[in-house]
Amino acid sequence: MVRRADTPSTYQSASIPISRNERLRRVVLLCCSFTRNFAFYRAGWIEQVLPLMEPAHPNAAFARQTNSNFIDVCVLEWCKLLGDRRGEHYWGHVVSDPQAFEASLYSHLHMDQVAFDSVVKRIRAYRDKFVAHLDSERVAHIPILDGPAHNALMFYHRHIVTSEAPPGSLTNLPDTPEKLARGYEQSLEEAGSVLNHLLL
Repeated sequence: MVRRADTPSTYQSASIPISRNERLRRVVLLCCSFTRNFAFYRAGWIEQVLPLMEPAHPNAAFARQTNSNFIDVCVLEWCKLLGDRRGEHYWGHVVSDPQAFEASLYSHLHMDQVAFDSVVKRIRAYRDKFVAHLDSERVAHIPILDGPAHNALMFYHRHIVTSEAPPGSLTNLPDTPEKLARGYEQSLEEAGSVLNHLLL
């Protein structure tokens, strides 16, 4: 029996542009994905689980690969939100007043555009040359996502949930900065528990 991959209703649904509320929900989902993967990545560098990263440990291959995968997903999600001007979820295509948002972002980060562009450039370079593609560079410079990069994403999330999303439109999503922060802590705890089991 031949199964059709798509039905007319599938084509019709795909041809209908997503609504603004759907777009805002997707931005928040990307923020969640970054936050969860960032917590999982950081858990791998907690002092008590560092022995897992040593090649001699029997679970080292799994621990090292998953830790690498977590940071790569973080980079991909971050670029969708803050690093790719052509992206559908890039802040410049989503917020109601891009100029005001940009000024507020730089003020929040205590940076000017040149300094923030430098952060973007480093993260995009890793994404473009080692994650999305594999170019000819021999050394991968994994970008630092602490500090301005993380703070920028948190600022974007806060702006969406407080200034862009209508009340009730973010059902089942972290619709406050506190909920996103709590999700990070829960993910960190979960990952720590799993890694401690791998130590045994």
